Amino acid sequence: MKDDLCRAFCESLVVETVPAGLAVTTSFKGVTGEALMFYIVGPDADNTWRLQDDGTTIPYIEAAGAELGGGSRAETFQALLTDFGATYDEQSGELTIGPLDKSSIATGALRFIALLIRIQELLQITREKVEALWVEEARASLERAVSGRAKIEYDATVSPELHEWPADVVVRASGRPPVALFFGTSNNKAYEALLLNSTARYQLRRQVIVVLLLENDKALTQRLRQRADNSIVVPRFRGAEWDAVGRIAEEAIGERPQIH
Repeated sequence: MKDDLCRAFCESLVVETVPAGLAVTTSFKGVTGEALMFYIVGPDADNTWRLQDDGTTIPYIEAAGAELGGGSRAETFQALLTDFGATYDEQSGELTIGPLDKSSIATGALRFIALLIRIQELLQITREKVEALWVEEARASLERAVSGRAKIEYDATVSPELHEWPADVVVRASGRPPVALFFGTSNNKAYEALLLNSTARYQLRRQVIVVLLLENDKALTQRLRQRADNSIVVPRFRGAEWDAVGRIAEEAIGERPQIH
């Protein structure tokens, strides 16, 4: 078992010699989709070594929205540095663990990889919070738009026959086909919306209006976005909030309400 585990981890590493020491590329992916990597730098005059990144990890994460200069994320970042025995140089942007003697490099490398992975989570948390914000805005606006005119159900199925494809929101109004609304927070959500539409329309012959609400055009890949545009209703929320919600309300109740 030990040998199998060692092979699983070690065979995925790429180690290259560079002027400062060694560059180590791992099989773990960062928020950019590229493999996480670090450098083993040394030995120095004291015959010790350092582990460090290339100085872009933290600047990238901050540029992408996870401000680490203050607030709760800064406290989390500082706690991570303490827990993993690392330091951060604001001038160079480098994360470092060390100095280490040669016998400690292997265990230090595992700690450094774990630190890099945990730091990626700071940006993921930020993205999830931003994502949740626009979804909550859209929900509140839709409730106002159809208030008294339709019933709203959350995390619901349109009908028992379509239980495999639950929608984020189902809007039901008297005398109108139900609207199944998906928030386009990922490619998977878009596929779920398309599958529900295909199943309802072509297999079950049921009248269902499927809506995929996107925050903006960057929410999906271009090919998937084009496919969705050609098959279902795909309003964009950010920058045209009232128009997007009005479009959904119009599909649900048959007319576009006056939203203020």
